[in-house]
Amino acid sequence: MVAKKPEDALLDVVRSQLGYTESGSGWTKFGAWWGKRHGKTEDWALAPWCDMFISWAADQVGVSAVVGDSAWTVGHAQWFKARDRWGRVPRKGAIVFFDWAGSKSIPAIDHVGIVEAVRSNGTVVTIEGNTSNQVKRRERSMSVIAGFGYPAYSSKPVPKPEVSWTEEIVKTLPLLRRGSRGYDVKTLFYLLHARGMGLNGNIDDTVFGEPLDEALRRFQTEAGLKVDGECGPKTWPALLRVD
Repeated sequence: MVAKKPEDALLDVVRSQLGYTESGSGWTKFGAWWGKRHGKTEDWALAPWCDMFISWAADQVGVSAVVGDSAWTVGHAQWFKARDRWGRVPRKGAIVFFDWAGSKSIPAIDHVGIVEAVRSNGTVVTIEGNTSNQVKRRERSMSVIAGFGYPAYSSKPVPKPEVSWTEEIVKTLPLLRRGSRGYDVKTLFYLLHARGMGLNGNIDDTVFGEPLDEALRRFQTEAGLKVDGECGPKTWPALLRVD
């Protein structure tokens, strides 16, 4: 009996979850698994879960080392890029990252899934978590795809970057304070939300207003940082760190 390729085994796992729906409160088993795995609070069970779904599936198959173990789509994409496994060509089993605005910029990434098939018409069939609050199969245009991460499914080891990918990301992130706008504010919003700082979906996540300022100050207090309401070279690494 020929053993399945790792990418086929991973696709079998994500297919087995088709139709899974988060609870009314937004709770998912994927977020609960992530929080327990990383020693986080139960708030992670209510966090946006598209990337945690991919991480959960990779863990089920034993391929986390090459697929990644992430809860943040931007950081996950940077993880692939740092390993020279990032590109724009769709492949079965690749991790696909979306930017709904079509900018193709990693900091603007909104969502993630896995490629199930590539159509001759140029579209990509994907399986995604947290799409309409479910695990669903989608057919996507390349126009909304920022890029692909290519896991090293073979036994060949994944090359490690000479520097931390967190350090590399921080170099690209600006100083944010009240009044800032744009994709980087959205990244800050996501990170604070995922860490249980009291933000919800009714807030404009691209504008740094009072709710975001309060959440950031709360995080800075808990992290033992200077509480100034500014997200800069000291606060970004603390937000990005996985303990």
